[in-house]
Amino acid sequence: MTQTERDVVELLSADHREFDRIFTELEGLLGRTGEDELARKRALVDEVSIGLVKHSVAEETQVYPRVQAEVDAEEAEHAKHDHAQAEETMKRLERLDPSDEQYDAEIRTLVHEIRSHVEHEEGRMFTELKAQFTHDQLVEMARQVERIKAIAPTRPHPMVPNEGGIRTALGPVAALVDHLRDAVSGRGKQDT
Repeated sequence: MTQTERDVVELLSADHREFDRIFTELEGLLGRTGEDELARKRALVDEVSIGLVKHSVAEETQVYPRVQAEVDAEEAEHAKHDHAQAEETMKRLERLDPSDEQYDAEIRTLVHEIRSHVEHEEGRMFTELKAQFTHDQLVEMARQVERIKAIAPTRPHPMVPNEGGIRTALGPVAALVDHLRDAVSGRGKQDT
């Protein structure tokens, strides 16, 4: 392994920056009700939801168990709780039409939840990961995170507990169903 390979902290931080880019665009669309603007909101919500679900499942199966066992169990539990809240919000958004008056409020909720989670995660957990694990271990975690993201579900499943073992066992089935639903609906395929 070389020092130029991305470690798990760099990989997850890059995801965070991408989510924030999407959130910034969504914030610019809040309150807008034109047909094109509503379609763009839906496309962006779908894009960020797909990314957040894949990111969360990867963290819950590959990162949080290591944090729980070797760094700070309370920190891992806090992060899983944050994910559970965001999943509930994403599920509500999935059920709403962008023209629904509640849609923008749910976007605001999701943006707040994720930005708060990112601030906490980057401010504490990532620092602890860097202190606890070697560069090579962090690079290997990044590889595992990427592997899981490639096969993870694309939709929120708030009824599935945010535990690594459960997510690992149920993830492939949920992912298959999600990918089939996405293929039929065209979700996540819009021009973004």
